[in-house]
Amino acid sequence: MESKAAGQKRIVYVVIALLVVIIAVFAYLNRSDENLQEDQILVKAEGSVIGVLTVADLQKLPVVQKKMVIQSTSGMTRHEFTGTPLLEALNSIDPGLSQKYTRIITKGIDNYTSGVNMSEVLQPNNVFIVYADNGKPLKTKTGGEGAMRIIIYQDEFGQRFTNFLTSLELQ
Repeated sequence: MESKAAGQKRIVYVVIALLVVIIAVFAYLNRSDENLQEDQILVKAEGSVIGVLTVADLQKLPVVQKKMVIQSTSGMTRHEFTGTPLLEALNSIDPGLSQKYTRIITKGIDNYTSGVNMSEVLQPNNVFIVYADNGKPLKTKTGGEGAMRIIIYQDEFGQRFTNFLTSLELQ
């Protein structure tokens, strides 16, 4: 009996060690050399950072208020976002970006990644970077102020909204 119990223990130890190795491999593969911060957005193209946006930068651009009802698995939530059109933010870096690139990959501090076609960004009243909700600054993942978020006005379910936005990669 003791040898059977010892064999089972050995199997458990091997499985635990294997899980530790798998987690370490995934952590290594998901690491980033970038210094992503919740209070800034790195705008990248062709492997280089071409601009940095902060809430203060966005507040200098045209301000919009967007009322939305977002439907999710936890029910409907009402929002009044404050922000600026994503196109205005891109134009503040380089007015030619919207003509040169066709897609934007958005990434949050939590590694949530989504995509937005430039054709959607060019549509009036559609894609925004927001920094406040119901008059209050968006909270960072750690609870501070200064978070930013991508919202797509024509996406009522919010599946492609990126919270805690840290980078925009132009493709």
